[in-house]
Amino acid sequence: MESILVFIDGTICDDRHRTHHYGTPDFYSDENVLNDKAVIGSVQCLKELIMQFNIIYIGARPEYMKEITLNWIAKEGFPFGEIYLSERQDERLKIAEQLLNKYSIIAGIGDRWDDNELHLQIGCMSIILEEYKGNWNIVRKYLLNYDHIS
Repeated sequence: MESILVFIDGTICDDRHRTHHYGTPDFYSDENVLNDKAVIGSVQCLKELIMQFNIIYIGARPEYMKEITLNWIAKEGFPFGEIYLSERQDERLKIAEQLLNKYSIIAGIGDRWDDNELHLQIGCMSIILEEYKGNWNIVRKYLLNYDHIS
């Protein structure tokens, strides 16, 4: 099955309520992370996409945040998917390249230009949404009608 890479913070996760804690342990506290909200429209769109694609989540978070991030994904109602985390862009680029050995990644959805860089490096379609306000109809337009390679 073809796969889609989905960035977390800013793309599907609205973490603005905790940005004043950035640089402190409270920024990544379980309580604060579990109080993040899903970006409007993201849950429903990914539920539609999971019918055609494998969803892989990737984020600019410390690796130790994996379990709480998976809990947040489940709590908000997102479809299940593998998750890969690294705070460093060069490490996320390596992760994405390694994922190409395991998956056929046809697209990436993000909200930042470094997300776009990652998509371009692995050679997939890049959909960049406005941070915290993604237009998920754009995602539907390009992915729900995607002409799959047989």
